[in-house]
Amino acid sequence: MPDQGILEDRGNGHVVVRDCWGRVTECFPDTEASQGAHKILRDGVRNRADWEPIRSHFRADDPWRHPGSIDTSRPACYFPQVLWPPAPYQGEPDTYESLLGVANSGEKLLQCTGPSMLGDLKEEMGYENLCIAMYEDRRLLEEMIWTRTDLALTVLDTLMDRVPFAILHFWEDIAYNAGPLISPKLFGELIAPAYRAIIDLFRAKGGQIVSVDSDGDIRLLIPGWLEAGVNHFWPMEAKANVDVVALRREYGRSFTMRGGINKHALLAGKDAIRRELERVAPVVEDGGYMPMIDHSIPEGIPFEDFCAYMELKHEILGVQWTGASG
Repeated sequence: MPDQGILEDRGNGHVVVRDCWGRVTECFPDTEASQGAHKILRDGVRNRADWEPIRSHFRADDPWRHPGSIDTSRPACYFPQVLWPPAPYQGEPDTYESLLGVANSGEKLLQCTGPSMLGDLKEEMGYENLCIAMYEDRRLLEEMIWTRTDLALTVLDTLMDRVPFAILHFWEDIAYNAGPLISPKLFGELIAPAYRAIIDLFRAKGGQIVSVDSDGDIRLLIPGWLEAGVNHFWPMEAKANVDVVALRREYGRSFTMRGGINKHALLAGKDAIRRELERVAPVVEDGGYMPMIDHSIPEGIPFEDFCAYMELKHEILGVQWTGASG
């Protein structure tokens, strides 16, 4: 989209930016667009007229879609991306050859990122516009989802033929503490088929782990994701009633999990931290679960309490402190 990037610099880090979807955001000092304090001044794709100029950018022949491509003319954070590269960067220095070397070393599992099926649309359309479109212009949402899905299928086919990515990851954030932002029925009709198409290709090419990141109470959507082929969920937000103990009891080992430790326990002192870690200990013992704080670490936790959390984590769960935050 023309004119993307900084529209107005108000000084001291206070800027107004337009992203590749046409969304205009006021960003306050010491924050990044959509990563901190900000105010949406204009939603991006409000209707079909806004979508048409953008859809042509989702092209598989754009070298930007592949490792080793750096285009310094494109400002960071303001371009559409599917699968590669991650959005916060202007480009990735890695080449197919270097990635293949990492994969063959066995030291790391490589991850590629698929398109957010609904989470991105929520952010770029605005939730009100998205909800209206669900009922008044389902075809528009289908076009947006499948334009990006078709691109992802083409790029993923090339990626997996050249480098054995072990993990395919999707970001969504389509739930809050009272449940999902879309009904399970509509999820099954609108979203799940696109997930299934990408995941089927990934698995056919040797991929193993398919992960979804969504905050909030995702429990009603888990069956649809499982049916589509997802087998790993996080951050399992405990404050939103996502209980890893209850889910393991209900689903067994049909999927793995990460997160699940209520971050607010760290604000309540050492005894509360111990109780929270003892609560998830049976799932850790059962396997297929990485115990981590269920989101970013909240402000206000005394340093000594965070140290106590890490020490208790080692004592109760056998998890070593390696410098990781969760």
